[in-house]
Amino acid sequence: MVRRPAALLAGLYAVLLAYLLVTPALPDVGGTGDVNTLVSDATTLLLLGACVLALLPARDEAFALALIALGAGLLAAGLTEAEAIPGAGVTKALFAAALGMLLARALAEPAILVGVPLFVAGIDVASVAGGPSELLARDSSDAGEFLSVYLPAWGGGRAGVLGLADLVFLAFFAAGAWRFGLRRRATGAALALALPAAVGIQLALDTTIPALPVLAAALLVPNLDRIPRLLARERSQ
Repeated sequence: MVRRPAALLAGLYAVLLAYLLVTPALPDVGGTGDVNTLVSDATTLLLLGACVLALLPARDEAFALALIALGAGLLAAGLTEAEAIPGAGVTKALFAAALGMLLARALAEPAILVGVPLFVAGIDVASVAGGPSELLARDSSDAGEFLSVYLPAWGGGRAGVLGLADLVFLAFFAAGAWRFGLRRRATGAALALALPAAVGIQLALDTTIPALPVLAAALLVPNLDRIPRLLARERSQ
């Protein structure tokens, strides 16, 4: 990576760490109700999404991504075991970003880029009511702790939990969109806003909303006119 993207990456992760450290000391908004949850979660999720997207300049550097994923994964496991929640959240974001972009490089086919969002969205919808997605929020085992990202609330406590897979797929979708010439700015903005939007929808409807369908829509909807041409070009090769 060149210096500017590397500096941006380091800066964003430093901001995320600083924010996670000071979040419990921030004044709660409207008590412990939905407003405080929305503000707390939306801010954290926007920063997490920005940190994932900041690794995009390295999307084709397989060796570097593998080293980042290995190092960040080991650090995340150790920090999770030590209950160092802010540090664990930062390293999990880096691990998920590197892993998702490695997968996107390994599965660099237009049909996979289109098919995977539809498939995982369907799985998430089916599982969120009583399957793995819902169980993850209650799982206090070592594996469950590692596979989730703690979302702190302003004023202290927990505002929610994000599955690590959501960040992995955010990175996967973004790297695929960059690789195959989809609308980068529109797709990047939609992906960054998808997770906060899922929280807002969930609070508005007062029901559990899976995140992956929202992420899938963020990838596919801004590129509906380009996807058929992308698939047709693949079939003609």
